[in-house]
Amino acid sequence: MSYPLLHDRAALYVAGVLTAPERESFELVLEFKDDLRAHVARLQEVGTQVLLAEVPRQAAAPAGLKRRILDAIESRPRQLQPDALVATDPDGRVEWANPAFSAMCGYSLAELKGRKPGRLLQGPQTDAAAVQRLRDAVRERRACRESLLNYHKDGSLYRVELAITPILDDDGAPLWFVAKERKLPL
Repeated sequence: MSYPLLHDRAALYVAGVLTAPERESFELVLEFKDDLRAHVARLQEVGTQVLLAEVPRQAAAPAGLKRRILDAIESRPRQLQPDALVATDPDGRVEWANPAFSAMCGYSLAELKGRKPGRLLQGPQTDAAAVQRLRDAVRERRACRESLLNYHKDGSLYRVELAITPILDDDGAPLWFVAKERKLPL
């Protein structure tokens, strides 16, 4: 993992001490950082071992307790249809996008990588004032939410609700900006 800060946040995440907004931001990072997801899994395994070690020696741990603990951790409700997610570097260039994002906009990750999504997805009918509000929020490193008309790779219009979350280091510098998007009816 290239960001030691993420090790600390992973431990706090597994311990359950992050606030709801911190947890939500961290879970966005987990979507596109495979090594961090593996680290969290290892921490969960260690936490389970610690919990099992607390069972008094004279009392045997009930059969399957470890599996039930791990299943409880993994059983958080998940959406049937995943949100479209795209992560950009601090300069706004795509580093990662999930398959739901690619399906929604028509561009593959290879086509998106290194490019600014707005330049590909916005066009004449996109609300310039909403785009400016998004730009201002990103520049100010604050979360924002807008509804936009975007353009699919094939030129067709679609409406999207877009929520951008800045992922910041401990000094407030951006590591990534993650956009969660949901397609809305035109």
